Amino acid sequence: MNRLMSVVIALCVVAGCSNGTSEPASSGSPSETVAPSLNTFAGTWRSVTPSLEFIRLSVVSKSSEKDALAARLTFSGVAWEGSGRIEGDAFVASMTIPGAAGSSGVMVARAGDAQTLRVQMKPTNGATTELTFVRDN
Repeated sequence: MNRLMSVVIALCVVAGCSNGTSEPASSGSPSETVAPSLNTFAGTWRSVTPSLEFIRLSVVSKSSEKDALAARLTFSGVAWEGSGRIEGDAFVASMTIPGAAGSSGVMVARAGDAQTLRVQMKPTNGATTELTFVRDN
């Protein structure tokens, strides 16, 4: 439990020190925006966020639900698991830590390009953490 708290505190500190913005960059009119597909998010991803390179994300299509994706965010022996759908330009998933009561949150992932994801992890009882992932081929 102490290790879990240490990791959560570290993620909160990193989020608090982030100088990034949570607003997506505008690249044109809304009519030019193309909605991402399931394949945009599906795959294995690794964090390239400085000091958080040990975080991994895997996203797979759920065979039990049409247009649904399952996600697993792992770091230091902790795993956030959940599922969700594409909403607008983002994959939005409800996430929990299995076996840890009260540990839930929302993950929002947006594709920067075909090889990059910008992810916000928003625990219900904590600060938002912003991460950048690249495909782990």
